[in-house]
Amino acid sequence: MTAKIIKSPIPIESFDASYSDGGPVYSMPPECFTSEDFYQFELNAVWAHEWFCVGRANDIPKTGDYYTIEVGEDPLIVIRDRSGSVNVVSNVCQHRGMVIVEGRGNTRRLTCPLHAWVYNTSGELTSAPGLTDEKVEDFNIKDVCLPKIRTEIWQGFIFITFDENLPPLSDRLGNLGEQLSNYKMSELRASEPLKMEAFDWNWKIFNDECYHCSFLHGGSWGEMYPLPQSNVDEMTKFNDVERGLMSYNLISQHIDAAPTHTGSILQPPIEGLTDQEREQLSYVTVAPNLLIVAMPDKVKYFMWLPKGAKESWYGVSWMYPESTLALDTYEKNYQQEHDDLWQVMEEDLFAWKGSQKGMQSKYAPRGRLTSHELVIQRLQNWLIDKYRAEEQRADTE
Repeated sequence: MTAKIIKSPIPIESFDASYSDGGPVYSMPPECFTSEDFYQFELNAVWAHEWFCVGRANDIPKTGDYYTIEVGEDPLIVIRDRSGSVNVVSNVCQHRGMVIVEGRGNTRRLTCPLHAWVYNTSGELTSAPGLTDEKVEDFNIKDVCLPKIRTEIWQGFIFITFDENLPPLSDRLGNLGEQLSNYKMSELRASEPLKMEAFDWNWKIFNDECYHCSFLHGGSWGEMYPLPQSNVDEMTKFNDVERGLMSYNLISQHIDAAPTHTGSILQPPIEGLTDQEREQLSYVTVAPNLLIVAMPDKVKYFMWLPKGAKESWYGVSWMYPESTLALDTYEKNYQQEHDDLWQVMEEDLFAWKGSQKGMQSKYAPRGRLTSHELVIQRLQNWLIDKYRAEEQRADTE
Protein backbone atom coordinates (compact mmCIF):
# COMPACT_ATOMS: atom_id res chain seq x y z
CA MET A 1 0.00 0.00 0.00
CA THR A 2 1.13 3.59 -0.39
CA ALA A 3 2.97 5.27 2.47
CA LYS A 4 0.46 8.07 2.97
CA ILE A 5 -3.14 8.96 2.25
CA ILE A 6 -3.48 10.80 -1.04
CA LYS A 7 -6.36 12.46 -2.85
CA SER A 8 -7.71 11.11 -6.10
CA PRO A 9 -5.79 12.52 -9.09
CA ILE A 10 -9.09 12.25 -10.99
CA PRO A 11 -11.57 14.82 -9.63
CA ILE A 12 -13.86 12.84 -7.35
CA GLU A 13 -16.97 14.53 -8.75
CA SER A 14 -16.18 13.11 -12.20
CA PHE A 15 -17.27 9.71 -10.87
CA ASP A 16 -20.83 10.94 -10.33
CA ALA A 17 -21.75 10.04 -13.91
CA SER A 18 -20.67 6.45 -13.22
CA TYR A 19 -22.77 6.09 -10.08
CA SER A 20 -26.11 4.32 -10.41
CA ASP A 21 -28.78 6.28 -8.56
CA GLY A 22 -31.74 6.13 -10.90
CA GLY A 23 -30.46 8.04 -13.92
CA PRO A 24 -28.21 7.17 -16.87
CA VAL A 25 -24.96 5.44 -15.90
CA TYR A 26 -21.67 5.75 -17.76
CA SER A 27 -18.47 3.77 -17.56
CA MET A 28 -15.69 5.06 -15.35
CA PRO A 29 -12.98 7.44 -16.60
CA PRO A 30 -10.42 5.61 -18.77
CA GLU A 31 -7.64 7.00 -16.55
CA CYS A 32 -8.87 4.60 -13.84
CA PHE A 33 -7.32 1.82 -15.92
CA THR A 34 -4.11 3.56 -17.02
CA SER A 35 -2.95 6.21 -14.55
CA GLU A 36 -0.13 5.33 -12.17
CA ASP A 37 -1.20 8.11 -9.82
CA PHE A 38 -4.76 6.80 -9.69
CA TYR A 39 -3.46 3.26 -9.17
CA GLN A 40 -1.59 4.45 -6.08
CA PHE A 41 -4.74 6.20 -4.83
CA GLU A 42 -6.75 3.04 -5.44
CA LEU A 43 -4.31 0.83 -3.54
CA ASN A 44 -5.26 2.83 -0.47
CA ALA A 45 -8.93 3.37 -1.28
CA VAL A 46 -9.76 -0.26 -2.06
CA TRP A 47 -6.98 -2.68 -1.18
CA ALA A 48 -5.91 -1.10 2.12
CA HIS A 49 -9.44 -0.97 3.53
CA GLU A 50 -11.21 -4.17 2.50
CA TRP A 51 -11.09 -7.93 2.91
CA PHE A 52 -9.85 -9.65 -0.25
CA CYS A 53 -9.08 -13.22 -1.26
CA VAL A 54 -5.53 -14.61 -1.55
CA GLY A 55 -6.24 -18.29 -2.25
CA ARG A 56 -7.51 -21.55 -0.75
CA ALA A 57 -6.54 -23.08 2.59
CA ASN A 58 -6.49 -26.61 1.17
CA ASP A 59 -3.79 -25.57 -1.30
CA ILE A 60 -1.44 -25.68 1.71
CA PRO A 61 -2.71 -28.75 3.62
CA LYS A 62 0.46 -29.68 5.53
CA THR A 63 2.47 -27.91 8.21
CA GLY A 64 5.10 -25.78 6.47
CA ASP A 65 3.29 -25.67 3.12
CA TYR A 66 3.48 -22.17 1.66
CA TYR A 67 3.04 -20.10 -1.47
CA THR A 68 3.90 -16.51 -2.28
CA ILE A 69 1.83 -13.69 -3.75
CA GLU A 70 2.23 -9.99 -4.42
CA VAL A 71 -0.32 -7.28 -3.66
CA GLY A 72 0.86 -4.09 -5.30
CA GLU A 73 4.41 -3.62 -4.04
CA ASP A 74 3.94 -5.94 -1.07
CA PRO A 75 5.30 -9.51 -1.40
CA LEU A 76 3.55 -11.87 1.02
CA ILE A 77 3.88 -15.48 2.19
CA VAL A 78 0.79 -17.63 2.81
CA ILE A 79 1.92 -20.48 5.10
CA ARG A 80 0.47 -23.12 7.42
CA ASP A 81 2.17 -23.06 10.80
CA ARG A 82 2.82 -25.82 13.33
CA SER A 83 -0.52 -25.26 15.04
CA GLY A 84 -2.33 -25.89 11.75
CA SER A 85 -3.34 -22.26 11.32
CA VAL A 86 -2.91 -20.35 8.09
CA ASN A 87 -0.69 -17.27 8.43
CA VAL A 88 -0.08 -14.51 5.93
CA VAL A 89 3.15 -12.63 6.65
CA SER A 90 5.38 -10.17 4.85
CA ASN A 91 7.91 -11.80 2.55
CA VAL A 92 10.46 -9.11 3.41
CA CYS A 93 13.31 -9.91 5.80
CA GLN A 94 13.34 -7.46 8.70
CA HIS A 95 17.12 -7.08 8.49
CA ARG A 96 17.93 -5.57 5.08
CA GLY A 97 14.66 -5.96 3.16
CA MET A 98 15.54 -9.06 1.12
CA VAL A 99 12.66 -11.15 -0.30
CA ILE A 100 12.84 -14.40 1.63
CA VAL A 101 11.20 -17.07 -0.56
CA GLU A 102 9.61 -17.38 -4.00
CA GLY A 103 7.03 -19.69 -5.53
CA ARG A 104 5.59 -22.46 -3.40
CA GLY A 105 6.94 -25.33 -1.33
CA ASN A 106 7.24 -26.78 2.15
CA THR A 107 9.65 -25.63 4.84
CA ARG A 108 10.30 -25.99 8.55
CA ARG A 109 11.61 -22.44 8.72
CA LEU A 110 11.85 -19.31 6.58
CA THR A 111 15.49 -18.46 5.94
CA CYS A 112 16.57 -15.24 4.27
CA PRO A 113 19.05 -16.15 1.49
CA LEU A 114 21.08 -12.96 2.01
CA HIS A 115 22.27 -13.22 5.63
CA ALA A 116 20.48 -16.34 6.91
CA TRP A 117 18.13 -14.66 9.32
CA VAL A 118 15.67 -17.40 10.25
CA TYR A 119 11.95 -17.11 11.06
CA ASN A 120 9.54 -19.83 12.13
CA THR A 121 6.31 -20.57 10.30
CA SER A 122 4.50 -18.00 12.44
CA GLY A 123 6.94 -15.29 11.31
CA GLU A 124 8.89 -15.00 14.58
CA LEU A 125 12.64 -14.47 14.34
CA THR A 126 14.57 -17.46 15.73
CA SER A 127 18.12 -16.75 14.60
CA ALA A 128 20.14 -13.73 13.43
CA PRO A 129 23.84 -14.49 12.81
CA GLY A 130 26.09 -11.93 14.41
CA LEU A 131 23.40 -10.99 16.92
CA THR A 132 21.80 -14.05 18.52
CA ASP A 133 24.93 -16.22 18.41
CA GLU A 134 27.09 -13.46 19.87
CA LYS A 135 24.49 -12.62 22.50
CA VAL A 136 24.40 -8.89 21.76
CA GLU A 137 22.93 -7.42 24.95
CA ASP A 138 20.86 -4.64 23.40
CA PHE A 139 19.21 -6.95 20.86
CA ASN A 140 16.04 -8.82 21.86
CA ILE A 141 15.06 -11.48 19.35
CA LYS A 142 11.45 -11.28 20.51
CA ASP A 143 11.24 -7.72 19.21
CA VAL A 144 11.63 -8.87 15.59
CA CYS A 145 9.10 -10.75 13.51
CA LEU A 146 7.73 -10.69 9.98
CA PRO A 147 4.75 -8.32 9.88
CA LYS A 148 1.63 -10.47 10.15
CA ILE A 149 -1.41 -9.67 8.03
CA ARG A 150 -4.89 -10.03 9.49
CA THR A 151 -6.33 -13.27 8.11
CA GLU A 152 -9.65 -15.12 8.14
CA ILE A 153 -10.91 -18.25 6.39
CA TRP A 154 -14.35 -18.22 4.73
CA GLN A 155 -15.69 -21.37 3.05
CA GLY A 156 -12.11 -22.54 2.57
CA PHE A 157 -11.01 -19.26 0.95
CA ILE A 158 -8.20 -17.28 2.62
CA PHE A 159 -9.01 -13.60 3.03
CA ILE A 160 -6.74 -10.86 4.34
CA THR A 161 -7.04 -7.18 5.16
CA PHE A 162 -4.47 -4.52 5.93
CA ASP A 163 -7.10 -2.64 7.98
CA GLU A 164 -6.99 -3.67 11.62
CA ASN A 165 -10.23 -1.80 12.33
CA LEU A 166 -12.37 -3.48 9.68
CA PRO A 167 -15.29 -5.58 11.03
CA PRO A 168 -14.84 -9.37 10.91
CA LEU A 169 -15.20 -11.05 7.55
CA SER A 170 -18.25 -12.95 8.82
CA ASP A 171 -20.11 -9.65 9.06
CA ARG A 172 -19.65 -9.24 5.32
CA LEU A 173 -19.92 -12.79 3.97
CA GLY A 174 -21.91 -14.70 6.58
CA ASN A 175 -25.19 -14.47 4.66
CA LEU A 176 -23.54 -15.42 1.36
CA GLY A 177 -22.08 -18.52 3.02
CA GLU A 178 -25.57 -19.61 4.07
CA GLN A 179 -26.98 -18.94 0.59
CA LEU A 180 -24.28 -21.12 -0.99
CA SER A 181 -24.24 -23.74 1.79
CA ASN A 182 -25.48 -26.61 -0.41
CA TYR A 183 -22.28 -26.44 -2.45
CA LYS A 184 -20.18 -27.24 0.66
CA MET A 185 -17.37 -25.06 -0.68
CA SER A 186 -15.09 -25.60 2.30
CA GLU A 187 -15.00 -29.32 1.43
CA LEU A 188 -14.30 -28.84 -2.28
CA ARG A 189 -10.79 -29.14 -3.64
CA ALA A 190 -8.94 -28.58 -6.88
CA SER A 191 -6.71 -31.30 -8.28
CA GLU A 192 -3.78 -28.88 -8.26
CA PRO A 193 -3.01 -25.56 -6.52
CA LEU A 194 -4.04 -22.24 -8.03
CA LYS A 195 -1.47 -20.77 -10.41
CA MET A 196 -1.30 -17.00 -10.74
CA GLU A 197 0.01 -15.47 -13.97
CA ALA A 198 0.95 -11.88 -14.81
CA PHE A 199 -1.00 -10.01 -17.49
CA ASP A 200 -0.61 -6.58 -19.04
CA TRP A 201 -3.86 -4.95 -18.00
CA ASN A 202 -5.43 -3.26 -14.99
CA TRP A 203 -7.08 -5.51 -12.40
CA LYS A 204 -10.53 -3.98 -12.96
CA ILE A 205 -10.52 -5.31 -16.55
CA PHE A 206 -11.31 -8.74 -15.08
CA ASN A 207 -14.58 -7.63 -13.51
CA ASP A 208 -17.34 -9.88 -14.72
CA GLU A 209 -20.64 -9.38 -16.58
CA CYS A 210 -22.63 -11.36 -19.13
CA TYR A 211 -23.69 -8.63 -21.55
CA HIS A 212 -20.82 -9.85 -23.72
CA CYS A 213 -21.70 -13.55 -23.55
CA SER A 214 -23.95 -13.72 -26.63
CA PHE A 215 -21.57 -11.56 -28.66
CA LEU A 216 -17.94 -12.29 -27.81
CA HIS A 217 -18.72 -15.95 -27.00
CA GLY A 218 -21.62 -16.46 -29.40
CA GLY A 219 -19.80 -19.09 -31.48
CA SER A 220 -18.04 -20.85 -28.61
CA TRP A 221 -19.95 -20.77 -25.32
CA GLY A 222 -23.21 -20.11 -27.16
CA GLU A 223 -22.86 -23.33 -29.18
CA MET A 224 -22.55 -25.36 -25.96
CA TYR A 225 -24.84 -23.43 -23.62
CA PRO A 226 -27.48 -21.49 -25.58
CA LEU A 227 -28.08 -18.22 -23.81
CA PRO A 228 -30.96 -15.93 -24.75
CA GLN A 229 -30.57 -12.62 -22.93
CA SER A 230 -33.80 -13.40 -21.07
CA ASN A 231 -31.98 -16.29 -19.38
CA VAL A 232 -29.54 -13.91 -17.66
CA ASP A 233 -30.98 -13.02 -14.26
CA GLU A 234 -29.20 -10.08 -12.60
CA MET A 235 -31.71 -9.81 -9.74
CA THR A 236 -30.39 -12.75 -7.73
CA LYS A 237 -30.56 -13.19 -3.96
CA PHE A 238 -26.77 -12.94 -3.73
CA ASN A 239 -26.65 -9.23 -4.61
CA ASP A 240 -25.62 -6.99 -1.72
CA VAL A 241 -23.77 -3.94 -3.02
CA GLU A 242 -23.00 -2.54 0.43
CA ARG A 243 -21.06 -5.72 1.17
CA GLY A 244 -19.41 -5.77 -2.25
CA LEU A 245 -21.45 -8.66 -3.67
CA MET A 246 -22.64 -8.48 -7.29
CA SER A 247 -24.24 -11.43 -8.98
CA TYR A 248 -26.19 -12.91 -11.84
CA ASN A 249 -27.57 -16.36 -12.64
CA LEU A 250 -27.59 -18.06 -16.02
CA ILE A 251 -30.83 -20.02 -16.25
CA SER A 252 -30.24 -23.37 -17.96
CA GLN A 253 -32.55 -24.92 -20.51
CA HIS A 254 -32.45 -28.28 -18.70
CA ILE A 255 -31.15 -29.74 -15.45
CA ASP A 256 -27.35 -30.15 -15.16
CA ALA A 257 -26.69 -28.10 -18.29
CA ALA A 258 -23.12 -26.88 -18.74
CA PRO A 259 -20.89 -25.28 -21.41
CA THR A 260 -19.50 -28.53 -22.83
CA HIS A 261 -19.93 -30.05 -26.26
CA THR A 262 -22.42 -32.50 -24.73
CA GLY A 263 -24.45 -29.59 -23.36
CA SER A 264 -24.34 -31.16 -19.88
CA ILE A 265 -21.97 -31.57 -16.95
CA LEU A 266 -19.25 -34.20 -17.39
CA GLN A 267 -18.77 -34.93 -13.67
CA PRO A 268 -21.40 -36.13 -11.16
CA PRO A 269 -23.63 -33.40 -9.70
CA ILE A 270 -22.78 -32.18 -6.21
CA GLU A 271 -24.90 -34.09 -3.71
CA GLY A 272 -27.50 -32.04 -1.86
CA LEU A 273 -28.15 -29.35 -4.47
CA THR A 274 -31.74 -28.34 -5.11
CA ASP A 275 -33.31 -28.73 -8.54
CA GLN A 276 -33.09 -24.95 -8.94
CA GLU A 277 -29.35 -24.99 -8.18
CA ARG A 278 -28.91 -27.74 -10.76
CA GLU A 279 -30.76 -25.65 -13.34
CA GLN A 280 -28.58 -22.55 -13.12
CA LEU A 281 -25.02 -21.28 -13.03
CA SER A 282 -24.51 -18.65 -10.32
CA TYR A 283 -21.83 -16.00 -10.82
CA VAL A 284 -21.00 -14.14 -7.62
CA THR A 285 -18.37 -11.40 -7.51
CA VAL A 286 -16.88 -10.79 -4.06
CA ALA A 287 -15.24 -7.43 -4.66
CA PRO A 288 -12.53 -6.52 -5.23
CA ASN A 289 -10.94 -9.73 -6.54
CA LEU A 290 -12.91 -12.97 -6.37
CA LEU A 291 -15.47 -14.43 -8.78
CA ILE A 292 -17.25 -17.58 -7.61
CA VAL A 293 -19.11 -19.63 -10.22
CA ALA A 294 -21.38 -22.21 -8.59
CA MET A 295 -22.30 -24.99 -11.04
CA PRO A 296 -24.16 -28.30 -10.69
CA ASP A 297 -20.96 -30.38 -10.56
CA LYS A 298 -18.31 -27.96 -9.25
CA VAL A 299 -17.44 -24.47 -8.10
CA LYS A 300 -14.99 -22.47 -10.16
CA TYR A 301 -13.22 -19.44 -8.82
CA PHE A 302 -11.32 -16.67 -10.54
CA MET A 303 -8.93 -14.51 -8.51
CA TRP A 304 -6.90 -11.45 -9.43
CA LEU A 305 -4.52 -9.06 -7.64
CA PRO A 306 -3.06 -5.64 -8.53
CA LYS A 307 0.46 -5.55 -9.92
CA GLY A 308 0.59 -2.07 -11.44
CA ALA A 309 -1.55 0.51 -13.20
CA LYS A 310 -1.46 -1.65 -16.34
CA GLU A 311 -0.53 -5.01 -14.82
CA SER A 312 -2.25 -7.64 -12.73
CA TRP A 313 -2.05 -11.21 -11.46
CA TYR A 314 -4.77 -13.67 -12.43
CA GLY A 315 -5.62 -17.31 -11.77
CA VAL A 316 -8.50 -19.78 -12.29
CA SER A 317 -9.31 -22.97 -10.40
CA TRP A 318 -12.02 -25.66 -10.61
CA MET A 319 -13.06 -27.31 -7.33
CA TYR A 320 -14.87 -30.62 -6.89
CA PRO A 321 -16.00 -32.98 -4.11
CA GLU A 322 -13.39 -35.52 -3.06
CA SER A 323 -15.65 -38.27 -4.43
CA THR A 324 -15.39 -36.74 -7.90
CA LEU A 325 -11.62 -36.35 -7.71
CA ALA A 326 -11.34 -40.05 -6.82
CA LEU A 327 -13.16 -41.25 -9.95
CA ASP A 328 -11.16 -43.09 -12.61
CA THR A 329 -12.93 -40.92 -15.20
CA TYR A 330 -12.16 -37.60 -13.47
CA GLU A 331 -9.02 -36.62 -15.38
CA LYS A 332 -10.43 -37.54 -18.79
CA ASN A 333 -13.65 -35.59 -18.21
CA TYR A 334 -11.79 -32.64 -16.68
CA GLN A 335 -9.50 -32.43 -19.72
CA GLN A 336 -12.45 -32.69 -22.09
CA GLU A 337 -14.26 -29.77 -20.45
CA HIS A 338 -11.04 -27.76 -20.30
CA ASP A 339 -10.55 -28.31 -24.03
CA ASP A 340 -14.19 -27.47 -24.76
CA LEU A 341 -13.81 -24.13 -22.97
CA TRP A 342 -10.37 -23.20 -24.30
CA GLN A 343 -11.75 -21.01 -27.09
CA VAL A 344 -13.86 -19.13 -24.55
CA MET A 345 -10.75 -18.40 -22.48
CA GLU A 346 -8.86 -17.21 -25.55
CA GLU A 347 -11.74 -14.88 -26.40
CA ASP A 348 -11.66 -13.42 -22.87
CA LEU A 349 -7.90 -12.85 -23.09
CA PHE A 350 -8.39 -11.18 -26.46
CA ALA A 351 -11.08 -8.88 -25.01
CA TRP A 352 -9.12 -7.97 -21.87
CA LYS A 353 -6.02 -7.13 -23.88
CA GLY A 354 -8.03 -5.08 -26.37
CA SER A 355 -9.89 -3.24 -23.63
CA GLN A 356 -6.67 -2.17 -21.92
CA LYS A 357 -5.19 -1.03 -25.23
CA GLY A 358 -8.31 0.99 -25.99
CA MET A 359 -8.33 2.63 -22.56
CA GLN A 360 -4.92 4.13 -23.34
CA SER A 361 -6.19 5.94 -26.44
CA LYS A 362 -7.02 9.64 -26.42
CA TYR A 363 -10.34 8.55 -27.90
CA ALA A 364 -11.21 6.21 -25.03
CA PRO A 365 -14.88 6.73 -24.15
CA ARG A 366 -17.09 6.84 -21.12
CA GLY A 367 -19.83 4.82 -22.77
CA ARG A 368 -23.45 4.58 -21.65
CA LEU A 369 -24.07 1.36 -19.73
CA THR A 370 -27.07 -0.73 -20.72
CA SER A 371 -29.84 -2.35 -18.70
CA HIS A 372 -27.97 -5.66 -19.21
CA GLU A 373 -24.97 -4.45 -17.20
CA LEU A 374 -26.45 -4.14 -13.72
CA VAL A 375 -23.56 -6.12 -12.28
CA ILE A 376 -21.12 -3.48 -13.59
CA GLN A 377 -23.32 -0.65 -12.33
CA ARG A 378 -23.34 -2.25 -8.87
CA LEU A 379 -19.59 -2.77 -8.92
CA GLN A 380 -19.00 0.84 -9.96
CA ASN A 381 -21.13 2.01 -7.04
CA TRP A 382 -19.10 -0.10 -4.63
CA LEU A 383 -15.81 1.19 -6.01
CA ILE A 384 -16.91 4.82 -6.08
CA ASP A 385 -18.06 4.57 -2.47
CA LYS A 386 -14.51 3.40 -1.64
CA TYR A 387 -13.01 6.29 -3.63
CA ARG A 388 -15.22 8.84 -1.88
CA ALA A 389 -14.35 7.43 1.55
CA GLU A 390 -10.64 7.67 0.77
CA GLU A 391 -11.08 11.24 -0.46
CA GLN A 392 -12.72 12.11 2.87
CA ARG A 393 -9.82 10.53 4.76
CA ALA A 394 -7.41 12.64 2.75
CA ASP A 395 -9.45 15.78 3.45
CA THR A 396 -9.32 15.20 7.21
CA GLU A 397 -5.58 14.53 7.39
